[in-house]
Amino acid sequence: MTRITSKYIALLTALVVSLAQAGSLEPLNDAEMESVTGQNAIQLTVKMHNNVQVKDNEHVRLSMCEPNGAGYSPCRLGMEFVDKERNWLVMKQFYGYLNLTDIRLEGVSLPTTNTAYYDEDRFKRADGSCMIAGTCNPRGLAAIEMRYPSSKGPGQYQDMQTFLNIGAMVVETNNPSATYSDGSNPNRPDAVADYGFMRDQTQGVANAFRISDSSGPNANMQVRFDGSTLIYGF
Repeated sequence: MTRITSKYIALLTALVVSLAQAGSLEPLNDAEMESVTGQNAIQLTVKMHNNVQVKDNEHVRLSMCEPNGAGYSPCRLGMEFVDKERNWLVMKQFYGYLNLTDIRLEGVSLPTTNTAYYDEDRFKRADGSCMIAGTCNPRGLAAIEMRYPSSKGPGQYQDMQTFLNIGAMVVETNNPSATYSDGSNPNRPDAVADYGFMRDQTQGVANAFRISDSSGPNANMQVRFDGSTLIYGF
């Protein structure tokens, strides 16, 4: 089974400094207050290691991901879809890395006037009703603005770094001899070994791929983001 560890870091430096110096807080005078600037925002750096060790931007799979003599690799991701129960899309030799640096989230309001690109059909359901209560126009709604630092020089591509390896992607089925005694979960076999993603019965490879950078076979793919995006309707 896949083991995923995620670390979310909120860089709230001002708050930390204030707490650390709480014992010596003093009121600010008018001149000092005028010099204070800031914004209500959150800055995040997110890192995810999935069965991989990072060494100088080179990614090495953990020993548990090495296939045994029979070709079985425990580093896998199995997905079962509605109406296709007991059949699994299994990604084998599955390991990778994701690093999102300095994502900035800020609460804003959408503009109160529409641009020339406004199209109310984008805010309608299939039956023609509006997804926004009482209107098909999102103007003025509360939103979250997501952006990355804009002060980046030419050739800097560190906003997102990612590496992903899937050695084999195949379809596996539950054991035909499996028993199912849980009435509330009719597609859950009694024995864990009978799940399709555990059996490793399919021979051959239907698909395989790797995301990396041309600087090395196991190097991070590097991405740069410019501009911002607005998330609303929540």
